[in-house]
Amino acid sequence: MDKIEIISIGYKIVHHWNLLLFTVLAITGGVLFSIEVTSWFAYIIGSPLSTVVGTDPVTAGVQLLRTSHRFIGFIWGALLITYGIYLLAFRRVEIFKPLARPLSKQMAEAKALIRHYLTGKPLPPDVEKELERHNVLVSYMAILLIVSIIFLSASGVLLVYKDVLGISAATASWLILLHDIGFALGLLFVAFHLFAVTHPSNRPLLVAMFGDGKAELSWVQKHMPKYLARRGLR
Repeated sequence: MDKIEIISIGYKIVHHWNLLLFTVLAITGGVLFSIEVTSWFAYIIGSPLSTVVGTDPVTAGVQLLRTSHRFIGFIWGALLITYGIYLLAFRRVEIFKPLARPLSKQMAEAKALIRHYLTGKPLPPDVEKELERHNVLVSYMAILLIVSIIFLSASGVLLVYKDVLGISAATASWLILLHDIGFALGLLFVAFHLFAVTHPSNRPLLVAMFGDGKAELSWVQKHMPKYLARRGLR
């Protein structure tokens, strides 16, 4: 066996849709966040509709972007909820397996990985042999993403239905701040994620994600030995 699957078709589909939806949400939300700076973009979006709705291009663009942001936000939420239920129902949650180890071992693995990524220093053998499908840094990043999604989802839904729920202007301001914090945490996750997947040692992961989902067995043996062991492979 020369290659082994490390990324399923379902995982790839969800990842690609998540990438697309988050990017669109970031663009539309970014315009709404700083309309003074991005009014030119709103103008371009709103120009074709402005004559139809009888308003100026910027106003039309902002309204279209706001509506799109809300609609796509609900689609993104539905995708995440559906995939989360699937993972739990079929016991496919593997990303948190490193957290089952004692905190001291987690810290040792995290420090070794950080040194490896920043300086190229090889991983100690005792750390390398304990590597799962996802290392402990990925587990921590997943927690960061979950917190971001909770902040974004809770504040976003409440803001959409603020009139129905009778939310005051002061409370709405706090919700907007919470939404912005969630977005900032999401961008932080994206930065860490991009750094990790573009690192030379993780290139097979990137190729697998946008390819056939498989990686060379020799690479998997070195970077995911515990994952192979659980599958009865070596």
